[in-house]
Amino acid sequence: MTTSMRHICDTQVAWSSTILRDPRRSDYAATLGENLFLNALRPQTEAEFQHADGAELQDGTTRPAKMRALISSSALAVNFFDAWRDASSAVLGRALGVETPVVSLRFEYKPENYPVGPGSPNLDLLLTLAGGHRVAIESKFAEPFRSPGDDALLSPKYFPAQSRLWDIAGLPRAQQLAGQLSARWEYLDAAQLLKHMLGLANDGEIPCTLLYLWYDTGLPDAAAHRSEITRFADLIAGDRIAFRARTYQEAYDAILDRDQPVDGWYEYMKARYFDATTV
Repeated sequence: MTTSMRHICDTQVAWSSTILRDPRRSDYAATLGENLFLNALRPQTEAEFQHADGAELQDGTTRPAKMRALISSSALAVNFFDAWRDASSAVLGRALGVETPVVSLRFEYKPENYPVGPGSPNLDLLLTLAGGHRVAIESKFAEPFRSPGDDALLSPKYFPAQSRLWDIAGLPRAQQLAGQLSARWEYLDAAQLLKHMLGLANDGEIPCTLLYLWYDTGLPDAAAHRSEITRFADLIAGDRIAFRARTYQEAYDAILDRDQPVDGWYEYMKARYFDATTV
């Protein structure tokens, strides 16, 4: 049976016949520009990634920059969102299931006042809506299907003596779930989502929603992933950081060709990511 990981790799390699690939690593683009719709990051986007922790843009001594990978989640997020910086914010909001127009977007956002050191986890994207509400996005491409069965646990530093960090932040259901992560999550990184909720809850009093934006292949393991997302949402429902999930396919399907942010974006995204979603 074809897995989602195999399917994503195969479709990205098939698409990459139109670009130059790294001669040493065929699963990487030869340059960052080859892997991006706009052929480069917008200056503001590049600055945001340069100040992040993920080393997405820098080539290492043994492997290329992460964003050059054909299956890069950050490349997917940049290809989907970077073109919208100067486009219709109302269209983007509707695509994400938000009725309020998007005022601004920022990649690699770090919440302030994170209560666990040494640093704060990065959120892939932060959207600010008209009226002030914020939507923080955790973007997923192949990651949920990379190592099925691995447990992502919270380290002991998240459970200091005589202190319940999520309770203090007004997230009692998240606190309860954090203490039960020994239960297996095959595809969903529940620990990462709990960290993001904790960060957002300590990042001021501005209302915020955590949006889990993921790539749905339509295969059985993707259906299992969807079930875990639903279970997580049910377990933390009612906490003051709202949680929602949406697929990239749903977001793309909500955008019409005439509403695309830049000429060619709609067809690029279709050819690369959405022409062969299922097998």
